[in-house]
Amino acid sequence: MVFMPRREKGDMRSMVFEDIFDRYSSDRGVSRGRRSPESVIISKKDYDALKAKVERYEALEEAHKKVKTRNDQLLKELDDMKDDARGFKKLQEEKEQFLKQLLQVRADFENHKKREVREGARYKQYVLEGFLLKLVGHYDDLLRALNLMKMLEGMEGIRKGFEIVVRNFEKVITEEGVVPMESEGHKFDPYKHEAMLVEECRDDIPENTIVEVLDKGYYLCDKVLRPAKVKISKPSRRSGESNHSQESSLQEQTLQKKTRLISNN
Repeated sequence: MVFMPRREKGDMRSMVFEDIFDRYSSDRGVSRGRRSPESVIISKKDYDALKAKVERYEALEEAHKKVKTRNDQLLKELDDMKDDARGFKKLQEEKEQFLKQLLQVRADFENHKKREVREGARYKQYVLEGFLLKLVGHYDDLLRALNLMKMLEGMEGIRKGFEIVVRNFEKVITEEGVVPMESEGHKFDPYKHEAMLVEECRDDIPENTIVEVLDKGYYLCDKVLRPAKVKISKPSRRSGESNHSQESSLQEQTLQKKTRLISNN
């Protein structure tokens, strides 16, 4: 008979294991003595099975600890990821806000560039108009000098050379878009002409007709660069008096007709 006392977790009783000799002695009536009421008698096979279960339990408990530890780590990582997600959402909102600001700044910059181009073109046109206005003044002086040379004798050689200078000067201003204004014989237009003198003319010439150009006008690309200074016509006094007498006679005839109609009635 073999006695193997052992204390397990949560079990303070002694374990007594029996073998074949113990069962044989029990069958022969051999006294085995009084056992403690706290003793548990199991077989070797049951002990091995119980031991395997205990080892498996311990292994499962150890695995459970590892799983729990891993689960705690994963929960912590999940919380960190949630914090990161909230931080990412905030970064995303900031990015969208910065993107809107960038697009607004870009649009403002494009508008500024277009405005600068327009202002530059307008300023260039303004400077060009001022420069060409001075050139056409010098061109008129050259034409006057050329006309004076044509009236003088013995200056054919100088006059021919001066004509070349005038033609080249005219070519320069023409290439820039300057075109002389044809005004004589046209009706006076205050947007294109500047009336310097008024002259009584024949009855066949309409009123406000340009009869003489005192200073030539010029266009710059269909825009008035310099208005022409002109002399315009007005009705003569005779025609005015005749027209007035005709109107008076017509009024008198009309009055006489009305008087006769009233007397007949």
